[in-house]
Amino acid sequence: MINITNLQAIIIPFFVTFCFFYVEAIIHYNMGKYDKIGFKIPHLHENFKIIAIISVFSLMTSGVTYLLENYFGK
Repeated sequence: MINITNLQAIIIPFFVTFCFFYVEAIIHYNMGKYDKIGFKIPHLHENFKIIAIISVFSLMTSGVTYLLENYFGK
């Protein structure tokens, strides 16, 4: 069995969540800007804003999931 540390239990879900949220955010960005589903990457400034917002919420999701798993797992 694989032994996962506490830090890995937060980092792995963070990156998985971040990747899925980023793809979703780019699709929503394209729908709002071009009125169609697409995957055109926005300019650097807009992309940084999207990445910052997604990072915050991915970290919150990973942290809360970790805490809930510890609380209800014991």
